[in-house]
Amino acid sequence: MSTKRPDTTRQGRGLTLTLTLTLGLTAFEKISAVEGVRLDADSKRMFAEFDRRGMTDAQRRKAIAEKHAKKA
Repeated sequence: MSTKRPDTTRQGRGLTLTLTLTLGLTAFEKISAVEGVRLDADSKRMFAEFDRRGMTDAQRRKAIAEKHAKKA
Protein backbone atom coordinates (compact mmCIF):
# COMPACT_ATOMS: atom_id res chain seq x y z
CA MET A 1 0.00 0.00 0.00
CA SER A 2 1.10 3.51 -0.66
CA THR A 3 1.30 6.10 2.04
CA LYS A 4 -1.65 8.23 3.01
CA ARG A 5 -1.58 11.70 1.54
CA PRO A 6 -3.62 14.46 3.15
CA ASP A 7 -5.70 16.52 0.79
CA THR A 8 -7.47 19.65 1.90
CA THR A 9 -10.53 21.03 0.21
CA ARG A 10 -12.68 24.04 0.99
CA GLN A 11 -16.41 23.56 1.31
CA GLY A 12 -18.50 26.54 2.21
CA ARG A 13 -16.89 28.34 5.12
CA GLY A 14 -14.91 25.41 6.56
CA LEU A 15 -11.87 23.43 5.60
CA THR A 16 -12.22 19.69 5.09
CA LEU A 17 -9.28 17.31 5.45
CA THR A 18 -9.47 14.23 3.26
CA LEU A 19 -6.98 11.37 3.35
CA THR A 20 -6.34 9.42 0.16
CA LEU A 21 -5.12 5.85 0.18
CA THR A 22 -3.80 3.92 -2.79
CA LEU A 23 -4.07 0.14 -2.67
CA GLY A 24 -1.80 -2.21 -4.53
CA LEU A 25 -3.20 -5.10 -6.54
CA THR A 26 -2.62 -7.66 -3.78
CA ALA A 27 -4.42 -5.61 -1.13
CA PHE A 28 -7.23 -4.83 -3.57
CA GLU A 29 -7.67 -8.53 -4.37
CA LYS A 30 -7.89 -9.41 -0.67
CA ILE A 31 -10.51 -6.75 0.05
CA SER A 32 -12.48 -7.67 -3.08
CA ALA A 33 -12.41 -11.37 -2.15
CA VAL A 34 -14.30 -10.56 1.05
CA GLU A 35 -17.02 -9.07 -1.14
CA GLY A 36 -16.96 -12.04 -3.51
CA VAL A 37 -15.33 -10.11 -6.37
CA ARG A 38 -12.44 -11.73 -8.22
CA LEU A 39 -10.28 -10.65 -11.17
CA ASP A 40 -10.81 -12.77 -14.23
CA ALA A 41 -7.87 -14.30 -16.11
CA ASP A 42 -7.99 -11.56 -18.77
CA SER A 43 -7.66 -8.81 -16.15
CA LYS A 44 -4.79 -10.62 -14.40
CA ARG A 45 -2.98 -10.87 -17.74
CA MET A 46 -3.63 -7.19 -18.42
CA PHE A 47 -2.13 -6.11 -15.06
CA ALA A 48 0.84 -8.46 -15.53
CA GLU A 49 1.43 -6.85 -18.94
CA PHE A 50 1.29 -3.39 -17.33
CA ASP A 51 3.98 -4.51 -14.86
CA ARG A 52 6.10 -6.10 -17.58
CA ARG A 53 6.01 -2.89 -19.62
CA GLY A 54 6.71 -0.69 -16.60
CA MET A 55 3.68 1.47 -17.29
CA THR A 56 3.02 4.55 -15.18
CA ASP A 57 -0.22 5.00 -13.24
CA ALA A 58 -1.46 7.44 -15.86
CA GLN A 59 -0.67 4.99 -18.68
CA ARG A 60 -2.48 2.20 -16.81
CA ARG A 61 -5.56 4.35 -16.24
CA LYS A 62 -5.61 5.35 -19.91
CA ALA A 63 -5.30 1.73 -21.08
CA ILE A 64 -8.12 0.60 -18.76
CA ALA A 65 -10.36 3.48 -19.85
CA GLU A 66 -9.71 2.72 -23.53
CA LYS A 67 -10.41 -0.97 -23.01
CA HIS A 68 -13.74 -0.34 -21.31
CA ALA A 69 -14.86 2.75 -23.26
CA LYS A 70 -18.18 2.44 -24.98
CA LYS A 71 -17.82 2.10 -28.71
CA ALA A 72 -19.72 4.79 -30.62
